Amino acid sequence: MTANPWLQGLRDASAALQTVLGALLEAERRFAPFASPLERLRHITTDPAWAWLQPLYGLIADVDHALAVARDLPESEAAAIGAHARELLTGGGGPAEQRFLEYYRGMLQTDPAIAMAHAAALRALQALPPEAGDPAERLHARHQWNERRRFLRMGPRGRGTS
Repeated sequence: MTANPWLQGLRDASAALQTVLGALLEAERRFAPFASPLERLRHITTDPAWAWLQPLYGLIADVDHALAVARDLPESEAAAIGAHARELLTGGGGPAEQRFLEYYRGMLQTDPAIAMAHAAALRALQALPPEAGDPAERLHARHQWNERRRFLRMGPRGRGTS
């Protein structure tokens, strides 16, 4: 069975987004050093001061989970993922993503490592299939991606299996 060509593009995009996340964390580490990696992880995932990063690491986790579980990810959803990620990094996302964008833009303008990771991520995202030209088809693909994300986040217990 031959894998869909856009699946490798999604893997590459996820890796590029992980590089952006790593550059952001490294830049923040210089200002807020922690005693241990475990303490750092706890702060990043539970401290309200770090909540601004959640849209980025949530998207990375969702894409990686989808790639691991859903081998039949349609091209239209790959296009929706790419569009969502581009909006997250460049603007145009939803209200929940505005806090991320405010922090991100400031860091993007002051840290060369973040700027390089940003450019590489946009190149990787550009390699994904384009969204449909029809607004209804675009909306449907984005809805399908959001439903898949919600379904994956529920885990086996939430899906009624034991």
